[in-house]
Amino acid sequence: MQIKYIDGPRLHRAIQAGINHVITRKDYLNKINVFPVPDGDTGTNMAFTLATISEETKSNENKRVFKVADAVADASLNGARGNSGSILAQFFVGFANGTEQFRRLTPKRFSDAIKTAKQYSYDALSDPKEGTILSVISDWADSVKNIHEKHDDFVNILDFALKQAKESLRKTPEKLEILKKYGVVDAGAQGFVDFLEGIKHFIEKGEMDNVDTSSIAEPVEDFVVEMSDEYRFCTECLIAGEDINRVKLKEQLMNLGSSIVLAGSKKKAKIHIHTNHPQAVFTLGNEYGTVTGEKADDMLKQQKDAHGSHEEIAIVVDSGCDLPENILEEFNIHMVPVRLNFGDNHHVDKVTITSEEFWHQLITNPIHPQTSQPTQGDFRRQYQFLTGHYKNAISIHIPGAVSGTMQSAILASKDNKDLPIQIVDSQNGSVGIGLIALRAAEAVQAKKSVEDILNIINQAIENTTVYIGLDTLDYVVKGGRVSPTKKKIANLLKINPILSFEKNGINTIGKTFGTKNKADKMMKFISKQLPNGQFRIGLAHGNAPKIVEKAKLYFENLGAEKVISTEIGPALGVHAGPNSLVVAVQLLKDDLYE
Repeated sequence: MQIKYIDGPRLHRAIQAGINHVITRKDYLNKINVFPVPDGDTGTNMAFTLATISEETKSNENKRVFKVADAVADASLNGARGNSGSILAQFFVGFANGTEQFRRLTPKRFSDAIKTAKQYSYDALSDPKEGTILSVISDWADSVKNIHEKHDDFVNILDFALKQAKESLRKTPEKLEILKKYGVVDAGAQGFVDFLEGIKHFIEKGEMDNVDTSSIAEPVEDFVVEMSDEYRFCTECLIAGEDINRVKLKEQLMNLGSSIVLAGSKKKAKIHIHTNHPQAVFTLGNEYGTVTGEKADDMLKQQKDAHGSHEEIAIVVDSGCDLPENILEEFNIHMVPVRLNFGDNHHVDKVTITSEEFWHQLITNPIHPQTSQPTQGDFRRQYQFLTGHYKNAISIHIPGAVSGTMQSAILASKDNKDLPIQIVDSQNGSVGIGLIALRAAEAVQAKKSVEDILNIINQAIENTTVYIGLDTLDYVVKGGRVSPTKKKIANLLKINPILSFEKNGINTIGKTFGTKNKADKMMKFISKQLPNGQFRIGLAHGNAPKIVEKAKLYFENLGAEKVISTEIGPALGVHAGPNSLVVAVQLLKDDLYE
């Protein structure tokens, strides 16, 4: 069968076939990922980018070629993740521009569009490297140009061009020393070849999947990678504007990090950069338009997941969980961040805003901050990454009664078919979730089964109570949790409510009286509620280190098995306010060490 043209429906189905094949190869791409950093997420990022295209272009499948190409380009920018995913997005933007207003693509028109896509791909990078996906895109585009002048059949054109792309892929270690060192091809380049393989299979067979991968070489053995720590955060955001000067923006980004990819157009641009200062990237983006989709992945943690030693079960929390950084690190607990904003100034919790900056703005900024739950996409990215490195995941979150975080996690877990994920409502908050997550992580380290760990978590939830003491009711009123009338009554009667998380939300479970020594009175109240048996204490404070140090000594003297302390994160801090104190009490009554 000969194919003389590609129309809109055929283009859409071909791209979908390519997408399907890359997604099946995700774990392998993660495994061979060593450039630009060995964080083991190239497959996850390319799969996420392409899955967004699949989801967002369903209604465009029967439109003309240029309409399909435009929809694919726009969706790819929305979903672009990682270095290779961002380059791929820019490839689609260039391809869309190259299709002009065509209803159909002849081989000549297709070749011209691919040539434009190639140029766009190179232009997106501040420092293009050969031996990467760029080399394969370039060689494939050149081969399409060369063969279409001799053949007018897309079956022959794509078959010949794919062979050239595979040869280009094979040569990537000759062009990039780090690939040669570890004996692998470039992961992004392999992903692009996989994409082309899926398209060729569809064009030849008319099938959307079931691609024969027997000809694709696999690494003979595992390898140990040297960790890269020059820049910590893989940072991305989307900018919407009217006249984005991408040349100027790219020059400014060069002062903030490396591995820069700037994809898009004058009206929409996607930033990808490795940096130690994610907030500086977002602040710069705000100078060019409206910034959305901010994310900053910790590449050091990703590298440890990909190449370090760890247990087979991952523990995941959201940043409504407060734990010290050293415990998160020691027990390998993964955190999906909540987002917050002071008006138009957006932040990723515990990543792009320091504790000191948060408390300063909370006190001085006339705009009271708002928090928003992690999106389904945030959880999906995290779960997809874990898929290649763990056999199970247990995800513990802030209660569904007070946040939509649980729902986002549940929906994302249903999207992931390759990793069994258990979603748990902690019925708690702040350092209360922290103690529950810590108990879960201890059970993982004790090599308990998933079933046993879930039983231990459920017992920890039942045996953990959190007490929240506020210095003032001003912030819960600003956040809409308490009415101004109740505040007036409480102030008049000098009542200090003690709050807690319960199944139906946050409720008052006690109170003290008077305007002085509120924290001392709260600790005395809690001391009367301490359980019989061995217990541990979690403390979190609202920019009040002296209060928490006093509380730590107090509960240690009362016989706590362990006392951990940290700061209240923004998820609760926006409501609790400065000088607040959170005390979580956990009775150690489970089967952890049996």
